[in-house]
Amino acid sequence: MIPYVYLIGWKKLDTWYCGVRYKRGCSPSDLWTSYFTSSKIVAKFRAQYGDPDHIEVLKEFNNKNDALVFEEQKLRAFDVL
Repeated sequence: MIPYVYLIGWKKLDTWYCGVRYKRGCSPSDLWTSYFTSSKIVAKFRAQYGDPDHIEVLKEFNNKNDALVFEEQKLRAFDVL
């Protein structure tokens, strides 16, 4: 398991999603190849507008807790909390 925090976005629509993944066996290489977030809102947005044009792993971690803390810091920085 390699926990990570990621950012996806639709630049032209100025719509962004920041998330964390820490499931057993996960890897950053899963992002947008076999893992498309667990967000139902993102799934609906993707169905309507297609795949995001920005897909980025912001940081990888050694453990779940550090990843969750970093995700919260990013969400606060993006002013969505």
